[in-house]
Amino acid sequence: MILIDEKTESEVIVGDIITDFRGDKDVLVGFREPQSSSSTGRVYVRPIDSSEDMTSTREYFPGVYSLRFK
Repeated sequence: MILIDEKTESEVIVGDIITDFRGDKDVLVGFREPQSSSSTGRVYVRPIDSSEDMTSTREYFPGVYSLRFK
């Protein structure tokens, strides 16, 4: 499976800057693919200004960033 930006239909990879529904930008630092057909998976992000600070990693549904797994 790959992670897709629903607006552009392009692949999103770790290290890309992604924008949430509010317009806030974060860095994609990882993801977890859906474990079943009823799951959407998860994306792990950090604020752009947090650099390598592991404590600032947050977990969201892909839809928060208009992403989906394909």
